[in-house]
Amino acid sequence: MSKRSSSTVIWPMYLDSTKSRAKGRRIPRNIAVESPQVEEILEACKELSLNPSLEAGKKHPSAWGDKPGRVVIAKKGKKLQTLKEISAAIIRKRKLRKQ
Repeated sequence: MSKRSSSTVIWPMYLDSTKSRAKGRRIPRNIAVESPQVEEILEACKELSLNPSLEAGKKHPSAWGDKPGRVVIAKKGKKLQTLKEISAAIIRKRKLRKQ
């Protein structure tokens, strides 16, 4: 992807509280989600109207053994802020499921 692309890639490792920053987590651990699934990320992005598309089976270059897939969204502001919003949406959905 070029830097001028109109889309952003979201890998599950970016939001995973079980990963370290060195292993790919991009947001603070206290607002990250434990082992997020690509389907949860897709649903959160739909809820946030980010026009997501799922690319199943894709492998992150630094974690080539895993095939979690990724979600591609329309670029909306800063990536870090978007990741925080996605994480918050997943946390809300998980709390609703527990009730």
